[in-house]
Amino acid sequence: MKGTLEVVIGPMYAGKTEELIRRVVRRKIAKQNGVIFKILSDTRNRDPLVVSRAGTHFEAEFVKDASDAKKYINSGLDYVAFDEAQFFGEDLIQVVKEFIDVGTDVIVSGLNLDFRGEVFENVMRIAAMADEIVLLKAVCVVCGKDATLTQRLIFKDGEWVPASSKDPVFKVEGSDVEIKYEPRCKDCWKVGE
Repeated sequence: MKGTLEVVIGPMYAGKTEELIRRVVRRKIAKQNGVIFKILSDTRNRDPLVVSRAGTHFEAEFVKDASDAKKYINSGLDYVAFDEAQFFGEDLIQVVKEFIDVGTDVIVSGLNLDFRGEVFENVMRIAAMADEIVLLKAVCVVCGKDATLTQRLIFKDGEWVPASSKDPVFKVEGSDVEIKYEPRCKDCWKVGE
């Protein structure tokens, strides 16, 4: 019997990691065995934990890329989970398929769109294969409506302004004191030139 695929997507501050942890905790209560994978390049937290912004945390295993997780494919796990899927490469798609093919359930969480409003291709291809997709929303920090987008702001000339569409896609919050992210609705979201 093949495994199932659950995908949790949305903007920053929507609770994606919190939802992934909630799903893993339910499986632990059901006495299932599994592993959460965290990519090594995500330098925000160097502990072997996935940590939600609400402070919930769960033990995780660092991997350099998705192929590092393949050593678990025939190990009899009930489930595996991948947090921050947007940081993984295209190889995540094939690895997810391989886990499903051997009967392991897979949970994937990550951003569906970058700060420019463009899709993360690997996340959306995985979502297209999902048995269940959960699109979480945050709260727009400007107007209070539902937020489905992530605003990247840079500190320039004494004020916070939208980042340029020419900026690199990956720039981790905290890696640069002049960058921050906010959840925004479509009306309050902007991209700089």
